[in-house]
Amino acid sequence: MGATNCPETPRQKMIGMMYLVYLALLALNVSAMLLNSFITVSDTMDKSNLAVLQKVEDTYTKFQNFAATNPEKAGDYYQKALQVKKLSEELRNYIDSIKFDFIGQLEKVAEYHDTATGEKIKVEFIGPDGIVEIAKVRDVVNAVGVGFMQQLSADAAAQNHFLGSGDFNVENEELRSVQLRKHIEKYKSDVRTLLNDPNLKLPGLEVEGENFTLNSHGKAAKGYWERHMFESNIPVADVVLLTRLTTDIMNCEFDLANFLYKSVNADDFKFDQVRARVIPKATTVMQGDNYEADILVAAYDSKAELRAKINGKEIVGSAADSGSVHWVVGTGALGVQKYSGEIYVKKESGDVAYPFSGEYFVTMPNAVVSLTNMNVIYAGIDNPFSVSVPGVNNKDVFVTTNQGTIRPDPEDKGGGSYIINVTKVAPITMTVEANIDGKRKKMGEFKYRCKSIPTPILKFGKNEGNCAMKPEELKAIGGFKVAMKDFEFKIPALKVTSFSFNIQGSGKSDIQARNTDRFDPEMRSMIEKARRGQKVYIDDVKVKTPDGRVHTLNATVKMQ
Repeated sequence: MGATNCPETPRQKMIGMMYLVYLALLALNVSAMLLNSFITVSDTMDKSNLAVLQKVEDTYTKFQNFAATNPEKAGDYYQKALQVKKLSEELRNYIDSIKFDFIGQLEKVAEYHDTATGEKIKVEFIGPDGIVEIAKVRDVVNAVGVGFMQQLSADAAAQNHFLGSGDFNVENEELRSVQLRKHIEKYKSDVRTLLNDPNLKLPGLEVEGENFTLNSHGKAAKGYWERHMFESNIPVADVVLLTRLTTDIMNCEFDLANFLYKSVNADDFKFDQVRARVIPKATTVMQGDNYEADILVAAYDSKAELRAKINGKEIVGSAADSGSVHWVVGTGALGVQKYSGEIYVKKESGDVAYPFSGEYFVTMPNAVVSLTNMNVIYAGIDNPFSVSVPGVNNKDVFVTTNQGTIRPDPEDKGGGSYIINVTKVAPITMTVEANIDGKRKKMGEFKYRCKSIPTPILKFGKNEGNCAMKPEELKAIGGFKVAMKDFEFKIPALKVTSFSFNIQGSGKSDIQARNTDRFDPEMRSMIEKARRGQKVYIDDVKVKTPDGRVHTLNATVKMQ
């Protein structure tokens, strides 16, 4: 406290000591204030959750009442809402159980004063079997909040409870935090499947990946959700976070139930606005053909007679038109053809006109041929491709080739998909024809290149061709595979007819193998004894591809 050439007096030493004690008391006071804040937040959130839960229940009650009077209309929507309720309750109950189990294991005993009588109450949380009695913990927390907890700041105990005492392993399903994440992921998957929406957003329940901010003492770091939730927390903070998670689930549940309720009437026509609709049979028409379209209003009286005026010409609908006006107009000029008009709906006060407009495209006869994989045909294998002629049904389209054979794709139910197989490498021409008004018309010719199947490669597990591996890895794989690299076509599995095997410096002759791609016991024994730096030679691998060619492949695997 004083300079070295001016020694401190006893009074100065006492003042210095009192100052240090004062600072320590300030630190303890701040810590107590923070703990009290957590307790207040936890108790407030518990009360808030009761209000959110009531809001969710009100939605279900409203849905139930509607379903009781409109069972057919509510239908699947109400049943899905009940399933959402079941899934959400299961997840909420699970989170509550791990929260109360955590409090019970941490505290073991609760001592508090009854606010009504002032009597001191003591509750044992651990049952005779050594397991936390969840119901007792829940009753105490519901009665007095979490202020009775004595281990509010035992951060090591909290972290160990959820993350384990060693290094965190996201694959360790025995960890409570990992179990919690998997329950949340299953809930999200079940809800998305139920609503048939794989991209459904569930705010607050994002738990996947390892891009979460970690509590790293002021240093920026990213990691898994489990560490983001539970690392370096005090117990009361974990309780608050689990309560908040329950809030997020209830908010998602409310949004889902409300969405399903609104979906019941989503398809009803709202009569605050009425629009005319034009439904064409096709927007692209061949020259010489007719353009046809139905012009209608979204809501109509089936007994009323509709009429329309299109490009100045009046058309009257009939009863057979089912509330629409059927319009047919000839096509002559090529290109974009625009139209506009009004459709009239009768009311007691007179006809009401609803304007509409649109366009269609008149084009020359043409066809479209699309190779499914790439703009090339490979000899000796099945090449899938599709053919379509705009405005023509697929069953009225025909395709032929100058070489090879073309057949319909057996897996195609709608038509338009084919398989072409050619036996030699030579230019290919496809001709497309279509049956139009009873006459077969040529739609076009399409020329393609033809190539041989690429040479296959050898694979050792995930490694391709010449590679480096540990002996135990190569032995565990037990052989090799022959595969096509960057080749998009489906072809039969490639089989090895023979290969030779040896190891550098083994002093043995090559071992021959036939009709297999697996290592025999002698080969595996040699691999097991191989030393680092030795090379394993896989030579003269004979492979026959579907086009009839035989390929000879070689590979060297260097021992690590």
